[in-house]
Amino acid sequence: MTTKGVGIGRAAAVVRKQLVWIVGALSAVAACSSGAGSGGVTLPRFDDLTTAPAPIQKAASAVVRIHTAGEYGTGSFISPDGLLLTNNHVLGDTVCPLEGCSIELRFQFQRGQPYQQPVTVFAVPVAVDVGLDMAAVQIESGGPGGPHLPTPDYLTIVSHEPASLLEMNITVVGHPESRLKKWTAGRVVDVFGNWFSSTAYILPGDSGSPVLDDAGNLVGLIHRSPTGEDLISRDGVNVMAIGTASGPLQAAITAASLPTAMISTAADSTASAVVASNLVYLNAGATTVKVGGTATEVLSLLGSACDAALARTDFISPDDLSSALQPCNSALEWIECRQDAPAGAHTKVCPSADSSQWARRFQQMNALWIAMNGNSDLTPVTFGAAQLSPNRASGIEAGNARLQTALAAAGNPGLDFGLEVYAAAFDLESYQGINTLAWLNSYRKRPGYQDYGISIASAYGWWWDNGAVDKTSAVSSLSGLRDDPHVSVSGQLYADQILYEAGH
Repeated sequence: MTTKGVGIGRAAAVVRKQLVWIVGALSAVAACSSGAGSGGVTLPRFDDLTTAPAPIQKAASAVVRIHTAGEYGTGSFISPDGLLLTNNHVLGDTVCPLEGCSIELRFQFQRGQPYQQPVTVFAVPVAVDVGLDMAAVQIESGGPGGPHLPTPDYLTIVSHEPASLLEMNITVVGHPESRLKKWTAGRVVDVFGNWFSSTAYILPGDSGSPVLDDAGNLVGLIHRSPTGEDLISRDGVNVMAIGTASGPLQAAITAASLPTAMISTAADSTASAVVASNLVYLNAGATTVKVGGTATEVLSLLGSACDAALARTDFISPDDLSSALQPCNSALEWIECRQDAPAGAHTKVCPSADSSQWARRFQQMNALWIAMNGNSDLTPVTFGAAQLSPNRASGIEAGNARLQTALAAAGNPGLDFGLEVYAAAFDLESYQGINTLAWLNSYRKRPGYQDYGISIASAYGWWWDNGAVDKTSAVSSLSGLRDDPHVSVSGQLYADQILYEAGH
């Protein structure tokens, strides 16, 4: 069953699409995969900022979580008036247009600090360098043209060429898996061109994190880390995180140039170009664009592209199908008809005259997946139906009905952790004679539960959010999940975030 990531209202938000451009690494040291602590091996880990050295704790105050349409990343302020540094792939030419974009920032989203609501701000690109994977954006409060955001907590850039970083001890502060702010340390072990590699522990969501020296100065910018067989040794895991040195970064910021590839939402475009870059327009709040000189709704362009994909009968692989259905999935980021939906940074559209057509499209998407390999794609049919509903209660009801219909069409597959998330989100209390919440409560009896920590945490969050689980039970279950050494790091981080947002 295809599970694309779902969210919970009060407790936390699961990312529908995790950052995929930056790939996670594992740690500053070799980590034994078969026995935590056996033979004196130290496993990779993230730590709360309350345990960091004082200069790192101070520097961490300048680090924020960034949320754009469908994506998350990390950034840090480098001036007292809101100049924010992050990766190009977080806020650069494929994310934010020349005119700027609305983004959501979370300040002090970390243990040891009181919970704060996210803040919506406007980000105007100032300097973007695709080759360095760098974007510096000016943050304005109150919308486009507003005053620069005061940021008394900001980092000092100390210029280093890559060679001068070799053997330096460094610290990375970021939001791994887009969760709470954490820190991890390592050492620079190699340099090449404008880049360096280090033995620091990062995961998706750490994109754009600052690399700090022992005094808390910014000496680099996290970029990515390799994956594959190179990470695996006979007795553990070897890792590295790749970053850009501060010297080249500082030169690019000073140059203050923008790549020609950056999109202007005011410029005339083509239907295919708008569809391919639709999230740039969503981040900008540009629901209507000029195509051939005619004002056209972006959602209608996505609908036409989605219809073209649904009409195909020549899909040769799941990857081919997934690529073709991208416009259909992108529409899920645009559509919102629930009048009681939480406010966000990005303009949503309710296709009131076209809602039944989008419901049909979402059902056809699932049918194509079933025809391809018998595997359901439940996100469009359930969350799509919910987002097309006038309020949350009717959305849950519509999602429940669509869920049961889709499962029947797929031959009523057995209950698993992926399906449990949808059951929790849409109040499906019983499935094939099984009490779905009781099934979740016995998750430790399920083979391989360790790999499904995100799904387990998400399901508990949904049941709690929908009132089927009381706070005491939810906190107990999520605490057990967070503290279980066998559960994946991503699952532990998610459970930790839900608990933090609930005051635990």
